[in-house]
Amino acid sequence: MAKRSLLRPQSGEWTQPEFEAIAIALNETAGLVFPPNRRESAESGMRRAMAAACISDPGELRHAIRAAGEVRDILITELTIGETFFLREKGQFDFLRNTVLPELRAAAADRPLRMWSAGCATGEEPYSLAMTLKEVDWPGTASILGTDLAFARLVAARRARYTAWSMRGVSEDVIARYFQQQGKQFILRPDLRRDVQFRVLNLASADYPSLGSGIEQMDVIFCRNVLIYFDFATIAQIAARLIASLAPGGWLFLGASDPSIAEFVPCEVVLTGAGLAYRPRGTTPGERPRQFSDIARSTGLRIDPDFAEPPVTGPTAEPPRVIDTVFVEPNDQPLPQREAVEADDSCEAAYAGANYDAAARLARAAIDNGDDREAIWVVLVRSLANRGDLAAAGEACSAALERHRMSVQLTHLHGVLLAEAGRYGDAAVAAKQALYLSPQYTMAHLALGDALSRTGDVQNARKAFRNAEMLLAGLVPAMPVPGGDGAEAGQLLRIARFRLETLEVTPRAVRR
Repeated sequence: MAKRSLLRPQSGEWTQPEFEAIAIALNETAGLVFPPNRRESAESGMRRAMAAACISDPGELRHAIRAAGEVRDILITELTIGETFFLREKGQFDFLRNTVLPELRAAAADRPLRMWSAGCATGEEPYSLAMTLKEVDWPGTASILGTDLAFARLVAARRARYTAWSMRGVSEDVIARYFQQQGKQFILRPDLRRDVQFRVLNLASADYPSLGSGIEQMDVIFCRNVLIYFDFATIAQIAARLIASLAPGGWLFLGASDPSIAEFVPCEVVLTGAGLAYRPRGTTPGERPRQFSDIARSTGLRIDPDFAEPPVTGPTAEPPRVIDTVFVEPNDQPLPQREAVEADDSCEAAYAGANYDAAARLARAAIDNGDDREAIWVVLVRSLANRGDLAAAGEACSAALERHRMSVQLTHLHGVLLAEAGRYGDAAVAAKQALYLSPQYTMAHLALGDALSRTGDVQNARKAFRNAEMLLAGLVPAMPVPGGDGAEAGQLLRIARFRLETLEVTPRAVRR
């Protein structure tokens, strides 16, 4: 008889109770389900996530995914299929181009066309929607939103660099029109990247439809091959929210592997040449759409007591992370900007000379004159902070991040300012977000270690300082470290090692 492995689950079983507990936690937080035929692959994904997050115990993994953040993103990325390609299920795009868009154009009101790709993974689907609008020469303005549960996938989506695997089935002329090939990579045209916004969204949450989420009155929704991950109760809730998110006369497209939602929610079912499509029942362009509560009550679904109409738009426990403002050319250099005002050189020179009052004044003047570059905002934030005006520095950093949400430096500075305000838990989150954008950004590792140590999370603080130590040890000691405000690698390496040595004896801090 073959010896039973203790590391590989048998069909339909978990090797340890903690893995089942992780599955239960994911069901509670994200609505994901793992039937017996998926448990072996799910446990393998959990182990890969543990390795990526430097976690050795599944109990620690379960603890780490209680809140949104790096570890939960890693786990969800491992457990859900992010594989997609451009113009997937071509029949649906043909129907969109030949039937849906002409109908919407004929009924167009004075508002932008609104399209949503739910569960967009690395962006191929929403960018395919943008390409389709180019193909039909859409006459008005359009808003395209891509959402996914995994933040890391959205970072890749905004980068918009793809391999031949994402291009399979795409004709050579389409590739030539919309992509620039660079080695083995295909880089999407910058104008198409500007057409799509990305943000994190948990489809199983009650955060939509709402004005605050930006998800309401959608003309077209693509939510394909996503519902397969949920149980029937969650599918019913999601289906109700998707239909309620449609504008009058809107269209919802699901994937071939998704269950029909007609049995879960009242809607019109349209048989197309590419499968089924769904529309709000009893609404035509110009009518008031049914609210989510109407649909929920008619199907006997539970209505979240926190859901209200009109939608609540105030802050939530886990605000959406938006990725929608930074674009780079294929050579990774920033897009050309308008000619900078003369104050630019002066503000940086003033900062280098430690004249922070002048640097802040000149940086603000440059911004007011239209120079919106990241570097100018960094000078302004650092100058205000260095002269002790932390409130103004925080306001400037928030304004800068509205314009440059994928800026590693600004995200790191945001965390530093949070730490200065004593908000160490929030500072740790900001440091992790900076590391999402640039895993080798040494200053973020140091900031993460400092923030975690102050919350009492010594084990993970040690990991952060060790990561910083490893990166700094590979640099020339006299080399200034990016984002370090002139600090040299050798100096920061001594600091990292000192923190590691003293971390063992540091008393546990009060968690804030």
